[in-house]
Amino acid sequence: MLDVIVVIVYFFFLMVIGWLFRTFSKDTNDYFKGGGKMLWWMVGATAFMTQFSAWSFTGAAGKAFTDGLSVMVVFLGNAIGYFANYLFFAAKARQMRVVTPIEGVRLRFGKVNEQVFTWAAVPYSILQAGIWLNGLAIFVAAVFKISMPTTIVITGLIVVLMSASGGAWAVIASDFLQMVIIMAVSFVASMVAIVKSGGIEPIFANGLPDSSPITGPGINYIGLFAIWVIASFAKQFMTTNNMIDSYRYMCAKDTKNARKAALLACILMLVGPIIWFLPDWFVAANYADTAAWNLESLGKSITDATYYIFVHNELPAGMVGLMMAAMFAATMSSMDSALNRNAGILVRNFYKVFINSNFPHLLV
Repeated sequence: MLDVIVVIVYFFFLMVIGWLFRTFSKDTNDYFKGGGKMLWWMVGATAFMTQFSAWSFTGAAGKAFTDGLSVMVVFLGNAIGYFANYLFFAAKARQMRVVTPIEGVRLRFGKVNEQVFTWAAVPYSILQAGIWLNGLAIFVAAVFKISMPTTIVITGLIVVLMSASGGAWAVIASDFLQMVIIMAVSFVASMVAIVKSGGIEPIFANGLPDSSPITGPGINYIGLFAIWVIASFAKQFMTTNNMIDSYRYMCAKDTKNARKAALLACILMLVGPIIWFLPDWFVAANYADTAAWNLESLGKSITDATYYIFVHNELPAGMVGLMMAAMFAATMSSMDSALNRNAGILVRNFYKVFINSNFPHLLV
């Protein structure tokens, strides 16, 4: 019951954030990108959180449990992508001086491509959010015995209400709060794992696969693993450096703040993986028998509960609720940013173009 209360309090704070920021938006520029007035630590938090989801605490944790260090490749790819943002792309995104990323597409590639990218990006984003919610709901059902539709509906409603009432200001403020929650939970869990193991070295010695701690078991050709690493780096580089996702930096106060935000996201992606995965390797060393976890409802995906097993068995009462709040935060932070971005695209790149060209700039 205490864990459920913790999650409810977290939801309440999100709703309060949306309400507090409801008066910050005077026009569409404010509502969809905060008027381009955000400081680097706010923008860096939202840039980092948009590459984060509950998968980091479920699927990625399970991968760390079974395959050791290989899962870190994805996050290192993100770090490389954000470093490229710092060097070049973040400043260019801010200098476009547009409200939505699709307006940047129109300026660069014309009106036809504006609509092509509008109708390619928005539906894909909606499907992606559905996948995130479904994965989160499966895990919540296993831990709290709450039905999947209930989790999906409540989570979706809170994201919509918070984003719609407060606009970009509420989205970015909530992303910063969610980043703090995630890093706090992760740091505490990692410190507990280190103390109970007698240091980091015993965790690596006992928690990683003996024969192949880097690649994981089942890799017969190291060349194939190397190709996968290169492909993963390329994919994550493209994910963090493209026109559609340039909205991360459009809300920055200036190019200097945009570049510093990208550097912050890069540092978090470099430091974060070790902090996130130490508890998973602790579980691999001390709770290797997944049959004793009593989470049969997860079936073959039972290793997705690796992080939960650590928090449940090694941390005080109430920490499971805080961990679940962190999982909700990881998913909802990506959803609220995407929702604000998509709303801006539909209003300014479709509604204003085809339905009402006199759509007012001011919000009334």
